[in-house]
Amino acid sequence: MKHEALTPWIETDPFDVRYAETDAMGIVYYANYLVWFEVARGAFCNAYGIDYQSLENDGTPVAVIEAYCRYRAPARYGDRIITRVRLTELKGSRMAFEYQIVRATDRRLLAEGWTKHVWVTREGKPTRCPAIIQERVAQDVEMPEQVS
Repeated sequence: MKHEALTPWIETDPFDVRYAETDAMGIVYYANYLVWFEVARGAFCNAYGIDYQSLENDGTPVAVIEAYCRYRAPARYGDRIITRVRLTELKGSRMAFEYQIVRATDRRLLAEGWTKHVWVTREGKPTRCPAIIQERVAQDVEMPEQVS
C-alpha cells in the first residue's frame, strides 16, 4: 500500500539484531519486524515532540487495527538495522504509517509495510485524533531533514 506521505521519513538510530530475535537459522523471526515498526512510531513521536505516554494517560490511546509486512531479504543475527517511518494518513480518528527496514551497512531493503490505527477512548470507542498531533504534523515542527 503506497500512499503519498504526509511527513518525511524518520529513521531510528541503527541497532544490532539480537540473538533472541532470531530463529534456529539465525534469521530474524517474522513478528519482530512489527516490534521494530512500533519502535519507529516512538521515533516519529520523538521527532515531532509528541508525548504519546501523556496522551494515553489522558485517556486517548491509539489501537492498531491493521498491519502488513512484506519481507524482501532476511535480517540476521548481528546485522545493524535502521527502521524508517512516515505518516501516510491522518483524518478523523484514523492514522496510518508506512515503514521500511533496511540494513545500515548497505541500505538494502529488508522489509516494508504499514500499520493502520484508530484513536479510542478508554471505553474503546473511536474518538478524534488529539489536536497536538494534527498541529505538529501540519506545522512540521522541528523536523529533521528529509531522508530519501
